[in-house]
Amino acid sequence: MTEVTTGLTGEMKTYYDKVFLARAEYDLVLKEGAQMRTHSTGEGKTIWFNRYTPQAIETTALSEGVNPSICPISAANVSVVLAEYGTTYKISRFLSTTSIDVNNREKIALLGQNMGQTMNRIVRNELENGTVRIANGKAASTVAASDVLDGPEVRAIVQQLEINKAQAYESGYFLGKVNPYTKTTLVKSTAWLNAKTYSDVGDLYKGEMGELYGVRFLNNIDVNSGAGTGATSSLVTMYHNYFHGKDAIGCFDLATDQPKLYIVTDKADSGNPAARFGLASWAGTYASKILHSDWVILSKSSTG
Repeated sequence: MTEVTTGLTGEMKTYYDKVFLARAEYDLVLKEGAQMRTHSTGEGKTIWFNRYTPQAIETTALSEGVNPSICPISAANVSVVLAEYGTTYKISRFLSTTSIDVNNREKIALLGQNMGQTMNRIVRNELENGTVRIANGKAASTVAASDVLDGPEVRAIVQQLEINKAQAYESGYFLGKVNPYTKTTLVKSTAWLNAKTYSDVGDLYKGEMGELYGVRFLNNIDVNSGAGTGATSSLVTMYHNYFHGKDAIGCFDLATDQPKLYIVTDKADSGNPAARFGLASWAGTYASKILHSDWVILSKSSTG
């Protein structure tokens, strides 16, 4: 018989879950502000959305006694396919009984970190499909070291989101998810407001750093970068940052298979006759999808 966390004592299960989730949640920054949905069991692995196209604005007055003309409603289909992810650690009985890592706490924490980083990367890979903007509106062939993510560039990104009719969150802000390399130029701005001084935006997001020109910024440690051809023959590294508003991206899991921790203890069975090892795993179903590409800006910038 396979024994998982549900077969452990209630106290031990709670202990493992707390350690596991604490490390996993640390990395789950990019899903913040996403539309979160749990797919029902037995309804297939593909989720479909209808994205309706706004109607043309009517500026011509109606003739007296005449009904408005009938206009077709146009929509585009957006689909996302759920997939399974996970990993397993094999922990020897000898290591468990001799290690200073009591109750395998650090190994379980490491497993939780792997789950958090995996799910964060899935979201990051999808955000890479947003509308690309290089700092200062440059083309990749002309980007220079001076093309950084600063105050004026944030204003330009907000302008682009507003022109694209992206929706701000209820707080009135967009979200910006930046990496440790590019955040330096942001906090230098005299208009930068640290998150700890907020007074009217409600609860903070995970990794929230502060606000600038209508954007609440989160620190994403899963750095993505690429080289662009600079003004000279040298290569300029461009770091990727993500800006979006409400309902621009979604994250989805499955009701009966949400990512979670599984533990098989080192008890003897046909696959482990001498009980020389135990297994710790995380697994589950997950997916992420941009719901409106114009509402997600993939910002590429240098660090100066």
